[in-house]
Amino acid sequence: MSAIVADGHHLAPAVLYLVRHGESTGNAERRFNAYDTPLTPAGLAQAQRLAERLAAEGPFHALYTSDLTRTMQTAAVIGARLGLQPVPLAALRELDTGDWKGTRYADLEARDPGALQRWIAAGGVERLPGAAGESVCDVRARVTACLEELAARHAGERVIAVSHGWALGILLACVQGLDPHETFRTQQLRLGNTAVSVVEAHPGGPRRCLLLGCTAHLDPAPSRPSAASPP
Repeated sequence: MSAIVADGHHLAPAVLYLVRHGESTGNAERRFNAYDTPLTPAGLAQAQRLAERLAAEGPFHALYTSDLTRTMQTAAVIGARLGLQPVPLAALRELDTGDWKGTRYADLEARDPGALQRWIAAGGVERLPGAAGESVCDVRARVTACLEELAARHAGERVIAVSHGWALGILLACVQGLDPHETFRTQQLRLGNTAVSVVEAHPGGPRRCLLLGCTAHLDPAPSRPSAASPP
């Protein structure tokens, strides 16, 4: 682990385990997830496997989570196994799909053919309809600020952050120096349920991706193919 110097002091990087939640009912039902979408039984089983993996790769100093139900439930399983209290952070929430929340993909397609495909093809530049709807830029601003805050707060420590597929894909694009609009357009950073990515982040300095989207802890019993769906 390398260190950088700030104000004459050597600052070791934070090592951040960025994990997606387990399968939710919204994933299974092919819906845009709403705030209170819980985990399915399969999602809870995935979270338990994830917790065992993290226990083997610890120790960890802190556990953060998006404050949405599916991430809070995933973090609760992890926290119970690791003896850590999950700390909710709204900055880790999923991209808010505005008026689309709770809508089945098939129903949106019937109502407005091609709407989702057009939005993704444009790189998520436009905010989704509705007062709360977000764009890729909106999410990039808050998740990168959150990463910087956690790196500064936990220099030299190892922490876990439980978040969502789109939010983490946008963050990981930025960590790797990629254009998040382009990676969103191509969906090249789609993450499976409970996928683990590891980022080394210096406070106020460089960052690098050490592991990307690993779901080895789910083998040999793969999850349902929900990774390709909007989280």
